[in-house]
Amino acid sequence: MKWKFILIGVLLSLGLFGGVRPAEAVPATRAPATLYLHGHFGGPRSMDYLMHEAEVEDQAHTVITATVSRHGHVTLRGRWPKATRRPLVKIVFKNNRTLRYDRIVNWLHNVLVALQRKYGMQKFNIVSHSLGNAAVLFYELHYGQDRSLPQLQKYAAIAGNFDGIPGRHRGQHPNHLLPDGRPHWIAPPYQDAINLRHVFPKDQVDILNLYGNLEDGSHSDGKILNASSRSLRFLLGKQARSYREKEFLGWDARHGLLRLNHRVAKTVNRFIWH
Repeated sequence: MKWKFILIGVLLSLGLFGGVRPAEAVPATRAPATLYLHGHFGGPRSMDYLMHEAEVEDQAHTVITATVSRHGHVTLRGRWPKATRRPLVKIVFKNNRTLRYDRIVNWLHNVLVALQRKYGMQKFNIVSHSLGNAAVLFYELHYGQDRSLPQLQKYAAIAGNFDGIPGRHRGQHPNHLLPDGRPHWIAPPYQDAINLRHVFPKDQVDILNLYGNLEDGSHSDGKILNASSRSLRFLLGKQARSYREKEFLGWDARHGLLRLNHRVAKTVNRFIWH
């Protein structure tokens, strides 16, 4: 009978029984992915320049494209090797016209759950433009305390419309920041965010807020008022682990061009990886 026990020991060590996995089959810990999310009317190519600059300048690698259907179904395409040091994920909303915050928050949630289930993603960074920032902000304000979900580490906001959407929220023009950083005019969603900001993970997230100023007297990037973009400090400045904002001037600081701006790309990459 002794030889039977020896044989069983050998088989266990080789992992030949169904319930035993060899050591090399244990999933490796993946590096935090950096997600890129477009804005209103954005599409599959909207964030390509920023991602390309990350690949060229900082040896990052685009691994997955997450496409969200109009009904919220997520399709993941690409390959994400476990050893990828700086993985990039592109998010594309097929319905790029909606202004409903609850809808885009749900879509972002679905993407994060899909990445977690398929690839075991536990931490992530995100770079978002324009209305994509509303998805990020309100996702964190609704799910920030859920530790079973992937946890946000670094958030780079570009041309964020935190306090009002042009053409939707009447009375937002003109607007300015008060001495304490609170915007003079407050859009209804911004007031909702103030009421929920305690849910945002305390001392966990580093925030970089980038905005454009055309210096033409509009105090805007041609679409979003600077007061709206900069109102993020009043909202989350004390909740974040760190908060920094940077203004960009010049012709390429226009709202739609900020995501194609080399200075913006360089600033984002330094923030994410250095």
